[in-house]
Amino acid sequence: MSLNPNYAAVSGRQQATSRWAITLPGEFNRREDAAGLCFWRSGLTIWLTAYGAEDGMSVDDRMQRDRANAPGAATDMAESVEGGIGRLSYRLSETRADGVIVKGLYSFAHGTDGQAMLAAYFDNDSELETARLVSASLSYTA
Repeated sequence: MSLNPNYAAVSGRQQATSRWAITLPGEFNRREDAAGLCFWRSGLTIWLTAYGAEDGMSVDDRMQRDRANAPGAATDMAESVEGGIGRLSYRLSETRADGVIVKGLYSFAHGTDGQAMLAAYFDNDSELETARLVSASLSYTA
């Protein structure tokens, strides 16, 4: 598994914002653009976008909104609230315009005054566990 030498290679804890961080199990390339942070290696691409909380919405309100907005084809939905962080994740397979099927794990994490979305795309189901580990590592500092 080779990385792209034109981008930074990173591993371990990655601070995404002053409040949000993830932990990568092994080396990934890293780049930042308008859509957020992208971490990738052969077979697995992870996009992380972090932003503030909407005015007047509690963690429970945002969790309910994300649950209601999940596509009907979503599977393996999981929810938890621990240590003040609400988490929601689900799997989704999507077909691109060129007919290629893209497998994804979508995760939402909500703190009292911030939230993050993580989208992990993988070529093979063998990467699902790594995607779940990275999703579960998403941490928030109030």
